Amino acid sequence: MYYMFVQSWHFICDITKNLIKRNQLAVDLFSEETSMQTQVATKKMTQSKHSIPNNEKRDKFVMDYLPLVKYVVGKFMIYLPSHIDQEDLIESGILGLIEAAGRFKEDKNVKFKTYAFHRIRGAVLDYLRLQDWVPRSVREKDNLIKEAYNTLEQKFSRTPQPEEIAEELGISCSELDKILADIGMCSLLYIEDINLGNDDDDSRIKANEILKDNKYTEPLNALELMEEQEILERAITDLRPNEKLVITLYYYEDMLLREIAEVMNLSESRVSQLHHRALMSIRAKANKSKAPQKVKTSV
Repeated sequence: MYYMFVQSWHFICDITKNLIKRNQLAVDLFSEETSMQTQVATKKMTQSKHSIPNNEKRDKFVMDYLPLVKYVVGKFMIYLPSHIDQEDLIESGILGLIEAAGRFKEDKNVKFKTYAFHRIRGAVLDYLRLQDWVPRSVREKDNLIKEAYNTLEQKFSRTPQPEEIAEELGISCSELDKILADIGMCSLLYIEDINLGNDDDDSRIKANEILKDNKYTEPLNALELMEEQEILERAITDLRPNEKLVITLYYYEDMLLREIAEVMNLSESRVSQLHHRALMSIRAKANKSKAPQKVKTSV
C-alpha cells in the first residue's frame, strides 16, 4: 500500500514538472513574439516617417509643377490625331504628378522636376496605350513600313515598288503583303483629319462642311474641291495597272472585294492587299502635293 502511494506521488510530481516546463515555454514564446511585433511596428513607423512626405509638401509639389503637365501633354499633341482629347491627357498627367509627389524621396539626390517628368510622361503613355485597340506590334510594323517608304521615295525620287520596300526591310514580298493585310484591318481614316491647305483650324474642312447641302457651293470651296480632285486623279493615274483596276472597281463600280477577286481571278486577301497598297500610295502623293500649296499660301 505504501509502495503504491509513493509511485502515485512520483507520478503526480512528474506531471506537475512537465506542466511547469510547458507554461514556461509558452511564456517565453509569447514574450519573444511580442518583442518581434514591437520591433516590426517600430521599424514600420520609422520607415513611414522617412518615406512618406508631409501632405503639405506633397500638395506644394503638385501645385508648383502643374505647368509641367501641360508642357508634357503639349509635346504629345504634336504627334497625335485630332480626335484625341487634350483634357483627358492632362487628367492622366495630373494623376502621374500626384503619384510622383507621393513617392518622391529627397534622399535619392534626384530633382523632383526630373522625377515628375518621367512619371507624367509614363502616365500619359499608359492612357494612350489603353485607348489604342490596335496591337503594339502592328503599330511598330506600320511605322517601319512608312519610314522605309519615305526613305526610298527620297532616294529614288519616285514611288518605291513593293519589292524595293521588302528589300529595304530585309523581308520577302509575301511577308510584306501579310504585314500590309494586318495593317489594313486596323487602319481608320477620320473625316475630321481631311485637310486642304494649311493645318490651322480656320482652313481645315470640318465634317459639317463636307456633309452640308450640295446644292449650294461657295466659290472658294468649289476651287478647293477641284484642286483636291486633280490631286486625286494624278495619284490614281500613277498607280500600277492592277492597283488602278482595284480602285476603279471598288469605288466607281461599287463592287465588293469578293466580286473584284472573281473578276481579276485573284484571292480576296490578295485584292485586299492591292487595295491597301494603292491607298498608301495615294495618301503619300496627296501629302506631297500639299507642300507646294503651303509654300504658295505663306508667300
